[in-house]
Amino acid sequence: MKKIILMLAFILCMGGVAGAATLTDTTQFTAAGTIAPEDFVSRGWGDVNKLDGFLDYVVWKHQFTFDPAAASLDSATLTLSLRDDNDRYIGELGFGWTESGTWDFGEVDTGDYAYGIDVNYLYDGIFQVKLGSAFGDFYIDKSVLAINYTPVSNNAVPEPATMILFGLGLMGLAGVRRKLQK
Repeated sequence: MKKIILMLAFILCMGGVAGAATLTDTTQFTAAGTIAPEDFVSRGWGDVNKLDGFLDYVVWKHQFTFDPAAASLDSATLTLSLRDDNDRYIGELGFGWTESGTWDFGEVDTGDYAYGIDVNYLYDGIFQVKLGSAFGDFYIDKSVLAINYTPVSNNAVPEPATMILFGLGLMGLAGVRRKLQK
């Protein structure tokens, strides 16, 4: 009987569990543009992946589709992977901003720079970013947009009364089986 009660409790608990999903969109940069050409928007001068000198810049957009569809967006992070070519004794300075109003200005070293994003700007499936050089030169290798969201559930979650009836049916079957074994 204990096994049946534990199984019933497990089934009731699993009935209400909803899953979260993460969508990740990556833009990788080359000297001529981006690996996915539709991500590239514009640039200042020179190679796309190398921001070289005062006010050189590159603009790109992340384009994505929620599959399964999103019921709500929970959080988002934009991570830029930058690489300093270390050809100067003084540091390089970079600036950047996104369509959500997130911006930053500071010294660029080799590594990843992560920024929280306002999810209200992600519902349309496009998110634009601009990165520039204020002084010196550095490379941009990739940009990763990670969005945590709750998907729309196409599977109907059973209501509690249905789950109780199902559990009672299982207990009835167990009782019949037990009676037949005696």
